[in-house]
Amino acid sequence: MNMKYSLAFITILMVSCVTVQPVSFNRTGEVTCVEKGRTTISLVSTGRAHNTDVASEYAVRNAFENLLFKGIPDSNQEKPLVPNEVESLKKHGSFYDDLLNKREYQRFIIESNIQNSAGARGSAINDVFLKIDLQALKSHLEQNSITRKFGL
Repeated sequence: MNMKYSLAFITILMVSCVTVQPVSFNRTGEVTCVEKGRTTISLVSTGRAHNTDVASEYAVRNAFENLLFKGIPDSNQEKPLVPNEVESLKKHGSFYDDLLNKREYQRFIIESNIQNSAGARGSAINDVFLKIDLQALKSHLEQNSITRKFGL
């Protein structure tokens, strides 16, 4: 009888000692335009992480990085806002640290909500709807000498 309890205890101990490794941010192309406005863009972006809060943050960052460096197919912003990602990241590293890592991008979000959430223990996948003030983002990039004035 003691053997059964010992085996059960060891099994519980082993399971409780397994730690879930957090999923780090990786930009993906999982961003879709759902509405094109004159000065705004509405997107659905997917994020993956170890919990739903972080997955939502990753989805938002994924949307902004795609908007900045890749462009969004079938949208009013098919070309990237920043033409040369590598060069711009080198030259303006602190700007991007503030914008992306310190989440300054939140000031350009007009509306945001989780559309779909899935996952299992230790992982989450969120689809987040975002309405972004594209005109304000472009102006911010111009004012910080990241890009030249658009339309010229």
